[in-house]
Amino acid sequence: MQDNPQSRPPLRPTAILFALALNILLVTLALFVASSRSLPSGMLSGLPLVGSIIAGVATAVYVGRRAAIHALLGGLLSAPILALFVLPAANWSFAFLAGAFCAVGGIVGEFWQRR
Repeated sequence: MQDNPQSRPPLRPTAILFALALNILLVTLALFVASSRSLPSGMLSGLPLVGSIIAGVATAVYVGRRAAIHALLGGLLSAPILALFVLPAANWSFAFLAGAFCAVGGIVGEFWQRR
């Protein structure tokens, strides 16, 4: 069974870049807010993940169709930047978790748009 080539639009590099930039921005902003307010460690780890979900949902609003794959690619491409420059002690596992949560946000946003 073959899919009709017209049924799925091509990937948009600008949407992937949007997800990448927004994920980096929101995770950095969440870490800054959590560390400057001296919040407990649970908030310090949870707040950036909420930012990643918001980045994925915003990508879904920006793209419209195929939002989950755009959010996944943008989120996972942001992982090395987050690990090397943003997160303390080069925390690669948390960087990839933030990228995966960006994809989850894209999935939620795509489901929300299809309702």
